[in-house]
Amino acid sequence: MIWILILLLGCSLTETTLGWTYHHSPGTMSWYSARDYCRKSYTDMVVIQNQEENDYLVSMLPNRNKAPYYWIGITKKHLNETWTWIGNNSTWIGEHSWAANEPNNNHSTEFCVEIYVNRGPNRGKWNDEKCANRKFAVCYKAQCNETICGRGRCQETIKNITCLCDPGYKGDMCQTEEESANGDEVTNYHTTSQATSSSTAGFSTPPHYLTTSSETQPESGYKQALFAVAGCGALSALSCICFCWMKRRRRKKLAQVRQSEEVTSPFSEGQG
Repeated sequence: MIWILILLLGCSLTETTLGWTYHHSPGTMSWYSARDYCRKSYTDMVVIQNQEENDYLVSMLPNRNKAPYYWIGITKKHLNETWTWIGNNSTWIGEHSWAANEPNNNHSTEFCVEIYVNRGPNRGKWNDEKCANRKFAVCYKAQCNETICGRGRCQETIKNITCLCDPGYKGDMCQTEEESANGDEVTNYHTTSQATSSSTAGFSTPPHYLTTSSETQPESGYKQALFAVAGCGALSALSCICFCWMKRRRRKKLAQVRQSEEVTSPFSEGQG
């Protein structure tokens, strides 16, 4: 039974956690400093693609009853420009994203956006603000990279990662080459569900989307699995060595105690 527990422990320690995590800054800063903080510490400032993501983000952030709230990664440079999300140039704005009477560009230079996390009617709504004002940063850390999806593109959603395979490839990590019967291009979509993982800030896997291209070979999926098995085996072997060493040390100590008792016993003194 003990070996089963050791094996399960080893495998759990070597498991790779996939999925985004949210993080927020401990202090307030300007919008540009907030983005710089996110890019240095994590991946970037948070990006929202739909209402589901917006609601999920608000549920993850600590409630605040008053300003300052949290910067999010949507901005513009000039008055007549369209609001644009950083990183992917998305212009998504939901029907009810803005708080009442917002964006009002009250000072003619309110080109950055905060999200309210209070308990009032504006909870989860946006407000345009001067970028120089100080607020908390909300960042994300992505798990998609060039090695996850072999011959395909990695897309992160809520609690899972999806590999969008290149034509002619299939599998959970697009690692298997596939031949089309009629020679047409075939694109396979495979979703791998992942358990929610807590971040250092106490948040869970976020619901963003991230797409990255990959030029790695399809064997990368097998390599990751091999590394996981090797790590599991190494930890199990180390646990076995430690267990055997402790058992041997205990036997040696018992033998020394018995030898000491035989030397000091009355029968031994009588013989002397």
